[in-house]
Formats: sequence, C-alpha cells, structure tokens
Amino acid sequence: MHGSFSIFGYVGNEGQVCFMTVDVLLDSTYILPSFGVEVEGFSVNHIAELREAGVGGRVRFHCLSVIWIEVLGKVCREKERLGMDVDEVIELAVKSLLESGFYKWITPTADDVKLAFKLRSLGHKDNIDNLLYAASVNSNMILLTMDEKLKKFLIQKNFKVDNLANHEDLLEMVKGEDNRERASYGAH
Repeated sequence: MHGSFSIFGYVGNEGQVCFMTVDVLLDSTYILPSFGVEVEGFSVNHIAELREAGVGGRVRFHCLSVIWIEVLGKVCREKERLGMDVDEVIELAVKSLLESGFYKWITPTADDVKLAFKLRSLGHKDNIDNLLYAASVNSNMILLTMDEKLKKFLIQKNFKVDNLANHEDLLEMVKGEDNRERASYGAH
C-alpha cells in the first residue's frame, strides 16, 4: 500500500506523517491591520495565531502585487476618516510587508489574467478579487478571504470554492494538523 497526500502533508506507508507548508494567498483585508486599520471579525488574537502559524512553518503567506491598489485606497480612506497623520505607520508597514521575508510577493501570470477576465465577463466586477482567485487556483493556494459575495458568485457560476478560506477556517485546519501530529507522534 502506498502513502497518501493531504494539503498538510504526506502519510507514509508506516503511518508516519511528514508535514508540508500550506501556501496561502492573502486578500487585502488581511494586509490592512499592518497599517493599523481594524477589520471587523479579525482580532489581534487571530493576527497572533496566523503569525505563529507562519513562523512555525505551517503556513507560507503570499501576496499578489496588485493588492496595493486596494490597500492604498483603503488606508487613505481610513487616514482621512480618522484625521490622523499615519506616515510613520505606513513607512513601517510597507517595509515590513515588502522586506521582512514573511510574505512572498508574486505577480499575476498570463493564465491568472485570462481567468480573471473570464470572471469579469461573467459579471464579477471586482478585478482585484478576480485576479486573487485566479492566482490562487492556478498556483494551488488557499485564498484567505472573508468575501462572501465572491464565494457566492463563484458557486453560482460553478467555479470551485474549496480553495477559499477565512482566517478561522485556516486556523482550524492548522490546529487540526497540529493535533494529528501530536497523536501520530505519541503513537510511535
């Protein structure tokens, strides 16, 4: 009998589990807290748990270069709403996002653009989300998003959505694998 794969690892013939890292593409929602922008339903504890999963090697976070278009707009709107000077925060956040090595920045491929164009042609008007979805599918990554509108559209148009997850889903997946790893380790 041969071993089998899951998104978290390989189970060998003897039942040993070798874990792989989950590749996750971040929606701009998950970048905003770096700029001090609060996101409803995404707490400081969630941020800490995701960071721990990344530092622990369970998750590798990717960002699509085009999300800057959304991030810039949202951060500027928040700055205007609060009437605050956030230049120092912006400098630190950008440096952290681009230079820390914690995030791997990728650019859309030709196949990503073609699929995004198809989604737009079918009626989904958020081009950034279309590119994020396309990149996640074509690169076999989980798209970390809280966008239920996108998910509903994809289901209506018969696109796969098993690659979509929010932070709670992802944390549950990672915790589940941690528990299985401890159980597997204890069995040997």
